[in-house]
Amino acid sequence: MKEHKIVVIGGGSGGLYTAAGLARLHVDVALVNITEKLGGDCLHSGCVPSKSLIYASTQGMNWEQTTEHIRKVIAEIQVHDSVERFEGLGVSVYIGHAKFVSPNEIEVNGQRIRAKKFVIATGSKPRELAIEGIDSVGYLTNESLFHLKEQPKSLAIIGAGPIALELGQAMTKLGTNVHIINRDKEILGQFDSSIRTTAAKYLEKEMTFYHQAQVARVEAQGNQKHLTFKDGKELVVDEIMVAAGRVANIGSLRLENAGVTMKEGFIKVTDTHQTTKSHIYAIGDVIDTYAHTHAAGLEARAVIEHIVFPKKKKDLYFDFSAIIYTSPEVYQLFGNENEVIETLEVTSKDIDRYKTENMEDVIIRIGIDEKGHIINAQAVGPHISDLMQLVAYTKRMKKSISTWSSMTVPYPTHAQILQQIANTYMSRTLEKPIVQHLIKTYVSIRGLSK
Repeated sequence: MKEHKIVVIGGGSGGLYTAAGLARLHVDVALVNITEKLGGDCLHSGCVPSKSLIYASTQGMNWEQTTEHIRKVIAEIQVHDSVERFEGLGVSVYIGHAKFVSPNEIEVNGQRIRAKKFVIATGSKPRELAIEGIDSVGYLTNESLFHLKEQPKSLAIIGAGPIALELGQAMTKLGTNVHIINRDKEILGQFDSSIRTTAAKYLEKEMTFYHQAQVARVEAQGNQKHLTFKDGKELVVDEIMVAAGRVANIGSLRLENAGVTMKEGFIKVTDTHQTTKSHIYAIGDVIDTYAHTHAAGLEARAVIEHIVFPKKKKDLYFDFSAIIYTSPEVYQLFGNENEVIETLEVTSKDIDRYKTENMEDVIIRIGIDEKGHIINAQAVGPHISDLMQLVAYTKRMKKSISTWSSMTVPYPTHAQILQQIANTYMSRTLEKPIVQHLIKTYVSIRGLSK
């Protein structure tokens, strides 16, 4: 039997960050992954290939060039996520499916491994849908789309979340006729109407949307696939892709043997990411938090600190943001809406740099408290996520947006849109009766009154 102080199960972004971080702190740590290809969903079927696809779709590449570009990018990054690199860091790597045989013991390919603590970071997988005929006809997910030998002429995507919108738009730009099947009334329902409407205006020009729609049945029709909706509508396409949510990838973990409890399809954890067994932690997509690579990184850091020092990470998601990488991008900085006293909205119509580029549909909305501190934010626009990092940083530093007013912003730049928000806020502050009284008093004392 092998023994380690810590065993990390899952070689995706969260698991790799945890294993590497613990190893650098001279902790005896082992990593278990089902294959030698470390990197998880983000590297092989998520962030990296999807953003590579988006890039290829803007460069006039054909499908063969696109898939080759995706493979090349994955291979270049894979070097940094190799077994050899992690063993070089001092991590003991085991390849195979892990399953708990007791709260302190797992089995990997028949070999028993005992540990003081465990970190589960096995990620998520596409949700399966109970649609008549879909399994026999076959369908794509984000895990298989990038491996198609030929580009489909038409594609129906069941789902209208970030994965569906990003991949759907990219496939459209590559020449595929894309149909988005959305069970809700509209897309981007979590965003304010001005943000949602602006993004939808562009997306609905490129793809065909079916709102409040559900597929009842799928049948083969020659080399194509025939979808029948619950309202009787029909659609025939070359391929179907399912992008209707994710579920925890617990596979053969046999969590019941460890005493670890699930909640609504995800592993239940405390605010320190401990499961119902305090020596077993869980992070990343396998828990019900934010399903993003950078969330898994945050959670990994928090778990490392709690295990080693021990230290509880406060306000872990305080400046957490997410991006939908469509064109235009859609950005959200999360925060408690109940704490918002005022919401400031600015558009690009009065910003000279945006005028030179004929961009009139950039919108930024920022919710603030009574001191001008940022609570949350939303935005839509080309490459808007880069600009909004200043907003997230200002929130993290707990500074008022008034600080942007004193920035020296080169003219003409996109950043002047943030300075305009600050100037708007400052103008409103100056208009308050008590502030006007203080200003008039000071001017009078200085002998500068009219």
